[in-house]
Amino acid sequence: MNKIKSILIAGLFFITAGAGFSQTRTITLPEAISLAKSNNSDLVIARFDELKANEYVSQVYSENLVPTITLGSTYQRNFKKQVLNFAGQSVFLGTDNAITTSLSLNEPIPLLGTPVFSGIQIAKYYSDLAQKNTKSKEIKVTSTVKKSYYGVLLAKQVIDVNKASLDNAQSNLTVVESRYRNGVATEFDYLRAKVKVDNIIPSLSSSQSNLLLSKKNLKNAIGNKTDEEFDVMGNLSYDSTEVFGTTDALLERVAKENISVKQLSVSKLINQELIRVDKATYMPKLYAFANYGLTSNEDDGRSLDRYRFFNTFNMGIGLSWNLNFFRTDYKVHQSEIEVRKSDELIADVKSKLKIQAQSVLLRIEDAKKRIRAQYETVKLSERGLELANSSFKNGVLTQIDVLDANLSVNQSRLAYIQAVYDYLIARTDLEELLNSEK
Repeated sequence: MNKIKSILIAGLFFITAGAGFSQTRTITLPEAISLAKSNNSDLVIARFDELKANEYVSQVYSENLVPTITLGSTYQRNFKKQVLNFAGQSVFLGTDNAITTSLSLNEPIPLLGTPVFSGIQIAKYYSDLAQKNTKSKEIKVTSTVKKSYYGVLLAKQVIDVNKASLDNAQSNLTVVESRYRNGVATEFDYLRAKVKVDNIIPSLSSSQSNLLLSKKNLKNAIGNKTDEEFDVMGNLSYDSTEVFGTTDALLERVAKENISVKQLSVSKLINQELIRVDKATYMPKLYAFANYGLTSNEDDGRSLDRYRFFNTFNMGIGLSWNLNFFRTDYKVHQSEIEVRKSDELIADVKSKLKIQAQSVLLRIEDAKKRIRAQYETVKLSERGLELANSSFKNGVLTQIDVLDANLSVNQSRLAYIQAVYDYLIARTDLEELLNSEK
């Protein structure tokens, strides 16, 4: 009767907690990552920024390599014309109506102080920076989803351990209750067995609540904004054959390939190109131009269809030179300082990344050791529980021995699952540092 009551209490809690689930979809880890890459708002915005940067490259090409063509037209009505007095006579200047249409073309000549190709190169660097920003968001989203996914798996396996512990405690209670009714066991033994069962139920309820929270974290990481809920497939697993390489090689790879370093390297290239642009200001700028004009000046006595239009056309080469050299010096010096800042920042980030990588590698090794140790402990404790249950039924061991064995199994199983989880989280952190996915 007590066993049925315990199972009903645990089951009722789980059903009540899950009553809000309108629809549940079971997904694999790759599916969760794929959904997150489609739904995550930060990643979607980063992709838009990347598209915008690519469009800006095309704009810069157009502005620098395609001539600027301007069409303008004006109509002027002279309500009171200028009067010129000459030799006692008054002469009106101008006409009642004036129409002027002009077409002008202007193209910078990529020589001396016109760094056309530097501007194009800077635009390409900004596009590359936008791509790397998108990649950075993808790496972060992938890492977050993996950790959330592993969190759900951990919560589910903790529930399994607590259920198994409850089953063991319930079986022990059944045996003790039977022996108590037959006068073989004391009331104290019976109460102790019952208290053990009652103490496990809150742990099971708590682990079920943790599962619900873990699933909500996973949904949030995926970026799903509907009422759909997610469940996961599989179990926390450890591959003992997995090899990451030597510590020195990994640290060097992190310092070289981490997306943060790549982003800073592109920013440095932009600053270096800006120095060239600023230094070009010392030189004069050349440009080619061409103008075509169509004008008509008529008085009111002539109808519009009889207006006489005259055209003009000219072309040539122009030059402009900014002679504020001291102002240019200041700009060049500022750009050079930005490059030095970039060097210092890159060196600092690489140093910090190596420290992070070393910490992650230590966590991985620690988790591996705990996994190996706890795996053997689980096997031994499970065998010990089997022997304790059998011996207790035969009257060789006491109930305390059974309870101790049950506690040992529960603790060793939880410790093993936690070690595997810690290993997977540390591996995910290492993958994030290396910009890789598995």
